Amino acid sequence: MFFALSKLLAFLLKPLLMIGLLAIYGLWTKNPVRRRRALIAVVSLFLLFTNRWIVSEVARAWETGRLNPADIQQPYEVGILLGGYLDTNADAPDSILSMQRGNRLVTALTLFKMGKIKRILLSGGSGRLLGSEPVEADVARDYLHQWGVPDSAILVDNKSRNTYENARYSKAVLDSLLPGRSCLLITSAWHIRRAEAWFAKAGVRCQPFGTDYFAEKSNGNALRWIEPDWQALMKWEMLIKEWVGWWIYWGKGWL
Repeated sequence: MFFALSKLLAFLLKPLLMIGLLAIYGLWTKNPVRRRRALIAVVSLFLLFTNRWIVSEVARAWETGRLNPADIQQPYEVGILLGGYLDTNADAPDSILSMQRGNRLVTALTLFKMGKIKRILLSGGSGRLLGSEPVEADVARDYLHQWGVPDSAILVDNKSRNTYENARYSKAVLDSLLPGRSCLLITSAWHIRRAEAWFAKAGVRCQPFGTDYFAEKSNGNALRWIEPDWQALMKWEMLIKEWVGWWIYWGKGWL
């Protein structure tokens, strides 16, 4: 029930859905004052949620886990890679791996190749509420094999559907195979705060390693900050989903 409710709440708080519902209300109501207020709200939310600079600065204040691979002097026994990077909805050939937040997977592979982590723990099953999709950890394992990562260096949790279960099942795998291990937690920078807190709560102490940053540099082009950007909408959606998850975890005493 908790899993379904968290999915529903995240859906209802999508920025585009909120703007759409306000627009429908403005068209539906016959009260001119309410119609005008709804129109103002629609325009205001659109300008807010599509502004690249605002979401970048909000993300900059929220994101953490900023660690340079060169700073890792002693290799970690295992890098825990949290799921959420595969796009199973993409109509791509079976031999091609389609990735939404693929920087997580690429980073884990890179750190392994650099000798910064000795093993990769793939933590991620299917987070779909309806329908079916390939199990993410199993697909990622096949991908790592293609890049020369031996099966002996891959650990798999293919059951977890959210961060709570990521920590729970990862701990079970680690306790059975690598007690006393040193861990690097690899996930998106905007997801690190909740993930690190819950892993610590579950008894898995990790060094966070952020990837897939939302904060951006201007690179000398100030005009890019003022033009509406659809990607800003997507970033707001992920940030709001993350805040909702944090609030729910805190309310249930998980943080």
